[in-house]
Amino acid sequence: MRPHFLAIDFGTTSTKSALIDLEDGAFVGLQRRSDGAPTLSSSGRGGIQRHELSLSELLQRFDDICQQAWEVTHFDGIVLCSEMHGFVVVSETGEPQTDYVSWLDARSTEQIDGISTHDLIVDRLGDDFRLLTGMRPRPGFPLLNLAHTGRIGELTTDGWALSLPCALARLTHDGIREGAIFEHPTMLAAMALAHVGEQVTPAAQLLDLVHEIGHCRIRVGAPSGEGQIAGHWPSPEGLIPIYAGVGDHQCSVLGANPRPKMDANLNLGTGSQVGIVDGPLDDAFELRPYFDARHLTAITHIPAGRALNEFVGFLEAIAQYAGATGDFWGALAAITPGQVRHTALAVDLSIFEGARGWTDGGSIRQIVEGSLDVEAYLAAVLAAFTGQYVDVLAAVDAQQELQQLLLSGGIARRLPQLRHIFAHAMPYDVQPAADLDESLLGLRSLALHAAGRSTAVCEAAAIFQRQCVLRDQPIA
Repeated sequence: MRPHFLAIDFGTTSTKSALIDLEDGAFVGLQRRSDGAPTLSSSGRGGIQRHELSLSELLQRFDDICQQAWEVTHFDGIVLCSEMHGFVVVSETGEPQTDYVSWLDARSTEQIDGISTHDLIVDRLGDDFRLLTGMRPRPGFPLLNLAHTGRIGELTTDGWALSLPCALARLTHDGIREGAIFEHPTMLAAMALAHVGEQVTPAAQLLDLVHEIGHCRIRVGAPSGEGQIAGHWPSPEGLIPIYAGVGDHQCSVLGANPRPKMDANLNLGTGSQVGIVDGPLDDAFELRPYFDARHLTAITHIPAGRALNEFVGFLEAIAQYAGATGDFWGALAAITPGQVRHTALAVDLSIFEGARGWTDGGSIRQIVEGSLDVEAYLAAVLAAFTGQYVDVLAAVDAQQELQQLLLSGGIARRLPQLRHIFAHAMPYDVQPAADLDESLLGLRSLALHAAGRSTAVCEAAAIFQRQCVLRDQPIA
């Protein structure tokens, strides 16, 4: 049987997985699951929203995916990516102390004795927050939520903070006692517990702050290289290595395969980011670890699918109220570049706190008599959506040194006219999204590297580039 790896893009609400034929790069038995783990949401003081997911359900879903893939064909390794900025706490001997606390959890903004943990830490660190973590503070960061969970007495023992991929790798079989705990730098940095510099390392200053405010000592895994085994899945025929999981943003950038310093990746999904490999080191942009010891210059939290769902959903709700139906996503996809350029309405998509451009919510403006119809509304929504990226690229590439924009993500596939809108508005060669999720293409590169088919991840990405071949069954 030809060698295969199992690739899993492990989202908390949906999961994509496929077997990868390492000989020709084909994806076998692609599965998309939307049966996410139950959300254990609740409200704390002042109605602050918590967002946790059942750890046992996440572990069971991971095992189910592995078991189902094993029935298709046996595989030699598992590569993972997942959403960033979440965590699980386990004791020093491996007993879970929390469920999975996702990036949507805002508990750190809950006030105690007149000040929130978010403000307490941000005020204490000042400019060091950005200098250490490469990011600006946001309520859902593990650094903030870990300290708050301890501050209110819900963490009473020292332990380990694990990213979601690390929890899946260690708690599936290995546990905590056997061997070192490894986190890929893309996940370690996403927890806001690492110093992001030439080498990503756990930041003692940040961990000490969690101890000072949360009254418990938290450890994190050692930074791994690509191809580091982080745990094992017990197959019917023996232990299968699980390689250190990576951030879904970096994995999607890897799948888009931009050239360092020459191309920008516009990753357009539920959230969206602009990323440039080895891009400018400027305080105006975020600095994130990438692969092969490179860095990623990133502009993040740009309103995308989450905001579009709200505006398109409004039309769907009106249709439902009237007892009718309508394909308004289809209508949005039919809006032409000309309609976008000439719309008179103005829309602000910054509808959630933490979004780029957030003030006090989104809006629809410049409505005059006779201007508000469905097509004008949708054209204005699309103009606002695309205009964000025109503004971002003008800031990040002020000298117009970039050559290409590589689109990726589900929104780019769903709205094919985006390529033409961007090409008209910016001086770049704009390439469409791949036919398959770029995260899976990135995982293919990581699988090739882990299997020894390349000496570096960038070399692995060049083997099949953005080739997308799907098969239902493996070739014998």
